[in-house]
Amino acid sequence: MKIWSGSAASEGKNSAYDAMLDKDLPVDKLLIRYEALSLMAYNRAIYDEGILNKNNISSVLNELLEIYYNGIDLDKEFEDVHGNVEHYILNKLPDAGKNLRMFLSRNEEVHTDVNLFINDLLIEYESILYRTMLGIKENKYEGVLPGYTHFRQAMPISFGTYKDYIENIIVNAFNKINNLYAGMKELPLGYGSGFGSLSDVNFEKAAKYLDLKKDIKNPLYSAHLYIDMYIDTLSIITEFLISMSRVFQDLIIFSGDEMGIIELPSGYVTGSSLMSNKVNPDYLEIFQGYASKSISLMNLVYSISINKTPGYHRDFQMIKDEVIPFIYELTDVLNGLPDLFSKMKFNAEKSLKLIKNSTYATYNSKIYFGKSGDWKSSYKEAGNRIKNKDKLEEYTPETIITFNGFDNIGKIIDNNMNAAKESRGIFLMEIKKIVDNLK
Repeated sequence: MKIWSGSAASEGKNSAYDAMLDKDLPVDKLLIRYEALSLMAYNRAIYDEGILNKNNISSVLNELLEIYYNGIDLDKEFEDVHGNVEHYILNKLPDAGKNLRMFLSRNEEVHTDVNLFINDLLIEYESILYRTMLGIKENKYEGVLPGYTHFRQAMPISFGTYKDYIENIIVNAFNKINNLYAGMKELPLGYGSGFGSLSDVNFEKAAKYLDLKKDIKNPLYSAHLYIDMYIDTLSIITEFLISMSRVFQDLIIFSGDEMGIIELPSGYVTGSSLMSNKVNPDYLEIFQGYASKSISLMNLVYSISINKTPGYHRDFQMIKDEVIPFIYELTDVLNGLPDLFSKMKFNAEKSLKLIKNSTYATYNSKIYFGKSGDWKSSYKEAGNRIKNKDKLEEYTPETIITFNGFDNIGKIIDNNMNAAKESRGIFLMEIKKIVDNLK
């Protein structure tokens, strides 16, 4: 039985629904435990406030606890995770299960499940980024790189400064993810379909069970945040992936046959299916592919959500079905970053030999300027010396380190992880106590 059975709509078959459900169920497998978690919080509030028979609610909580730990198989006949969980509970508890999702809409449930899922994923992202920073710190190679603009040698840069550049990209992403994590500590349950909830449940109390808050009172605005949740998450991911893809383009060039100043670790390269001499930078290219996909998903979210009324629309389901697998898979891709940066090797001697005489032009202009105090003539003198193939004076660029706050970031992650683990553990323990009293 579908969760909307008994409404004014008549049931029937439609291949468009089947196509969507075929994509929906594999995604909903990732959300089973979060569906159980959100329904436990809702029914726990019902239990505490004595809205329904406590024994019935205890029985429901018992089944939800089982689902949280052991999961269930999903059947397309019941549409999605919400319908499948309800069917499972009703099959176990034909009477008590009838009020499982009393006055709840699919909209607020989808929003809540995805919110909880992304919150957990953001903590995992933070951990990976932190380990990547430590990996960069472990890399002790030093030397000088040729710096490029327009794919032409511009000025030399120290390898230490280049590592610090990568580190700053990661720190920036970490800070944005942490801000997003803090901003998503709002419980979506309680807005109905966007026009208010008729439930007697105290949603502020339900939020506290999950270490969340319920500060947003306007139901339409609360529902509006469903799309914003995807946009905010993808925006941060896309910015980070694009920034790192530019670094990876450097590494692809630096590790190629023509330059060979960077050696990528084993596991980050593959051989050719035909040419046994090839060492292909597949991981770097896969990463760049995920950056491109992230951009396309941003376009999908914007395209689907434009020119819509504030409420929920069925095509929003396509956003969930595309974005959730992407950000989930991305953890495997990101997990490659720590070892990449800690284990890649830099050939400082070979790199120094690659730097052309003309690359020192700006430094020599400065020397001439120190003597003449005339920038235009100094610039021209350096240019003339290059034209005349004169040897320019070389220099070693300064190593610039702008970030050292590893300990602080480590503490933030520990606090986030411990707080999430502790609050959820306490909540599940309290549910178990209620269930044990029933037995």
